[in-house]
Amino acid sequence: MIHYIFIILIIICVICIAFVVYDIGIRKFRISNHINHASSAINSNNEVEVDFIESSTPMDKGLMHFKGDGVPQNYKKAKEFFEKAASGGHVQAILYLAIIFYEGLGVEQDDSKALAYFEEAAKKGNAKAMFALGRIYITGHVVKQNYDTAREYFESSARQGEVEALLNLGMMYYEGVGVTQDYSKARVYLEQAAQKGAAEAQNNLAYMYVRAKGVEKDLEKAREYYSFSARQGNKQGEYQLALMYWNGDGGEQDRPKARGYFEKAAYQGEVEAQFFMANIYYHGQEMAVDYKRAAYFYEKAARQGHVQAQNMIGYMYSEGQGVSKDYKLAIYWYEQAANCGDVQAQYSLGYVYLAGQIIKIDLVRAFEYFQTAAENGYDLAQFNLAIMYYKGDGVPQDFLKAAFWFEKAEAQGHKKSSFILGKMYLEGQGVSHNHDKGMALIAKSEG
Repeated sequence: MIHYIFIILIIICVICIAFVVYDIGIRKFRISNHINHASSAINSNNEVEVDFIESSTPMDKGLMHFKGDGVPQNYKKAKEFFEKAASGGHVQAILYLAIIFYEGLGVEQDDSKALAYFEEAAKKGNAKAMFALGRIYITGHVVKQNYDTAREYFESSARQGEVEALLNLGMMYYEGVGVTQDYSKARVYLEQAAQKGAAEAQNNLAYMYVRAKGVEKDLEKAREYYSFSARQGNKQGEYQLALMYWNGDGGEQDRPKARGYFEKAAYQGEVEAQFFMANIYYHGQEMAVDYKRAAYFYEKAARQGHVQAQNMIGYMYSEGQGVSKDYKLAIYWYEQAANCGDVQAQYSLGYVYLAGQIIKIDLVRAFEYFQTAAENGYDLAQFNLAIMYYKGDGVPQDFLKAAFWFEKAEAQGHKKSSFILGKMYLEGQGVSHNHDKGMALIAKSEG
C-alpha cells in the first residue's frame, strides 16, 4: 500500500514540474512577441517620420530646419530649401530668405540681398514684406530715409490687415512723423490695431483718452484700454492700470488690485513699477513697512538707471536698512545718481566727504558736490556751501559768497540760513549793515 502511495506522489511531482516549464515557456514567448511588436512599432514610426520628411515640400523642409521642428535647427539647410521653394515662386520662402540675409542667420549678413528679397515678396503681395520695407524706409536703414515710401508700404500692408503696419501708421500720424500730425487718423489706425490685439496700440489709445489727444478726455475708456493691454501681460499696460486703480481714476479705487498689477509689471522689468513698489514697502503704504522688500525693488530699478532709486538704495546701504551696511555700495549708488543730476545724491555725497564718518574727509570733493547740488537749487546744499565759505572750510573764507548762498537757501524757507544771514546783516559781514533786515531775518528763523 505504501509502495503505491509513493508512486502516485512521484507522478504528481512530474506533472507539476511540467506545468511550471510550460508556463515559463509561454511567458518567454509572450515577452519575445511584445519586444518584437514594440521594435516593429518603433521601426514603423521611424519609417513614417522619415517618409513624412522625405515627402515634405521644400518650403516645409525649410521651415522645419529654420525652426528646429523635428530636426536640428540649421539655418544653412533652411536657406537651401527656401531657395528651392523661392525658385518656384513661393512668396513665403522669399520672405524667409529676406529675413535670413537681413539677420545674418547662418549666412553673412547682407542688407542688399535682404532688400531685394523683401521687394520681391512685396511685389507678390506679401503684407509682412511690405511692413518690413516700411520699417526699412522709415528708419533709413539700408536705404535713404523716405517717409512717403515708408507710409505707402505701411498702407499697402495695412490694407491686408497687418497689425504692425496699422500700429506704425497710427504712430506716424500721432507723432507727425513724415505726415501732418493728425490725431483723428492716428485714432482710426490705432483702433484697428487695438482690435487685433496690439497691446502697444491699446496703450497709446488709453493715453489719448487720458490726455484728450484728438478725443474728449475719458478716463473710463482709458482704463478699459489699459485693461485690455494688461490682460495680455503687457508691462506698460499693467503699470498704467495699476496707477488708475491706485488713484481711483476712471473707476473705483482699489489699492490691493493696484498693488497686484504694480507687482506684475515690476517683475517684468517695468522700472517705474519697481520704483513704485519700493516706495510702497519703504513707506508702508497700504501694508506694513518692509525695508528688505523695498531694497529689493529699489535695487532692481537702480540697475535699470532709475536715478531716484539709485539715490534711495545708496541711502539704504549707508544706513543698513533692509540690507547689510555697505559704505562702498552706498557711495557707488550715490555716485551713479549724482552723475545723472540727482541733487539729493549730490548733496549726500557732499555730506559723506564732509563728515568723514564712512570715508576719509575730503573737503575739496565735499565742496564740489555741494556746489553742484546748490547750483541745481537744493537748499541744504546751498546752506552747506554757504557754511564752507563762511568758515573757510576747504575754500578761502569769503563772506560775500557765503551771504549769496545763504540768501538762496533762505529764499526757499531754510530757517538756519535766515538766522545766520540775519546776523551777517547785523554785523555787516559780506553784506551792507542793516539792523532792521537782520532782526527781521532772525525773527523769521524763529517763526
